[in-house]
Amino acid sequence: MNFLVLGTNHKHSPLDLRERIYFSKKRIKDVLSLLRQDWVLEGAAILSTCNRVEIYASTRYPEQAENHILDFISRYHEVDKSGLIPYLYVYKGKEAIRHLFQVASGLDSQILGESQILGQVKFSLEESCADDTLRNVFHSAISFAKRIHKTTGISEGKISLGTIAVDFIKERVGPLTDKNVLIIGVGKVTELVLKYLKKEGPNIIFISNRTYEKAKEMAGQIGAEVVRFDNLKQYLQSSDIVISATASPHFVLKKGNLKDIKNRLFILDLAVPRDVELSVKELKNISLYSLEDLDEVIKKNIENRLKKAEEVQKIIDIEAQRLWTEFTELEPEPALLP
Repeated sequence: MNFLVLGTNHKHSPLDLRERIYFSKKRIKDVLSLLRQDWVLEGAAILSTCNRVEIYASTRYPEQAENHILDFISRYHEVDKSGLIPYLYVYKGKEAIRHLFQVASGLDSQILGESQILGQVKFSLEESCADDTLRNVFHSAISFAKRIHKTTGISEGKISLGTIAVDFIKERVGPLTDKNVLIIGVGKVTELVLKYLKKEGPNIIFISNRTYEKAKEMAGQIGAEVVRFDNLKQYLQSSDIVISATASPHFVLKKGNLKDIKNRLFILDLAVPRDVELSVKELKNISLYSLEDLDEVIKKNIENRLKKAEEVQKIIDIEAQRLWTEFTELEPEPALLP
């Protein structure tokens, strides 16, 4: 049995491509059911986040499986293969195991050593169509990542999407005291941002979500005002900063919604797919930024983790070799012909 991964991430592809091939969490089981209709896959899992789209598979026919997964992504998302191939990577066997260990440990993340990806890897396994091989590799990677975060300090320090986003905003608009901030979307990303944003003392934080009760619950935790989604435009006119991170497959803010805004507005779009139409950048009084724009701030904050990452990588190489050896030694000997 072989193990492989085919996918792309923030280091290999632009955001607009990752948006086009993103798999919604709500549809992953249905997608996997379609993917495994082909006989070449024994087990399969999808890891689809704001920074990566990867399909992991166990198979006895790795070459056919690679072609099948590529064809599937192309057909499902209606993206021509010639436009996909330059941005994809494929790892097989020991290298695929090594890659998953790196991903789960945060070594392959945009923010080096971050631990949020571990929860996403767990979700990928929970939603997977796993056979023994795939389940074994994922469990090993998850257990390894937990141990690494506890023993190496790779995730220590105030480096997270929340701190990076707040630092990024402060660099461009100055102190946040008395600034009116509008949060659109209620989820893991906005929770991370709010954790650090409220320490900066913004004057008002509005929280808007399509599900009003979810917004009300989060707003109650920090004493913020809740805005019904239908009233969003009204509050945009009194906001200084907008942070948007919804799970919507469509734009939440379009150029037409914002063309009448008179105040200067700073918008940070942390969603994948993006919440804000790119043409919003054409409006003179609005500054629009996305996940890709955070890279410069991340690089400044990441240097202290690099040495620890090198140590973790050495351990990953040993663990990947150990697990791969275990798999290959368990392979049955070919039957002898009479």
